[in-house]
Amino acid sequence: MKSEYAIKIMILIGLENRRVCARELVKKCRAKLPLEFAEKILADLARNGILKAYRGRGGGYELAKDTEEITVYDIVTAVDNPTDAIKCFVDVVPEQESPETCTVNKIWEVVLEKMEDTLKSIKLRDLIQDYKARCKI
Repeated sequence: MKSEYAIKIMILIGLENRRVCARELVKKCRAKLPLEFAEKILADLARNGILKAYRGRGGGYELAKDTEEITVYDIVTAVDNPTDAIKCFVDVVPEQESPETCTVNKIWEVVLEKMEDTLKSIKLRDLIQDYKARCKI
């Protein structure tokens, strides 16, 4: 959930191409996004160098890099650990390890690698262009 909202927030900031505050982003987001949750996500994105954060009057957030330099992988790993969804399948207690388990785990390792490659191949610019096309902007 956090990753999904982070991607939506980044699309909205990318569309604005200027400094925006959390409240403004929450208002613009068509999905119902709680302000407190948005602020946590924004803080994570800023802490990981994807956004620049400004305090005080006129504060807010803006992209720290060009949209071509930011990947979905960057966004997702800033707020979540995308491998957690798969690692729950592969965590094995050493005493319970078997050849079958090792073989199944190999499948999940490949899936994880492909997922990371895919997330790294999608740029924020691609998402913004897709959004503009869908919304006829």
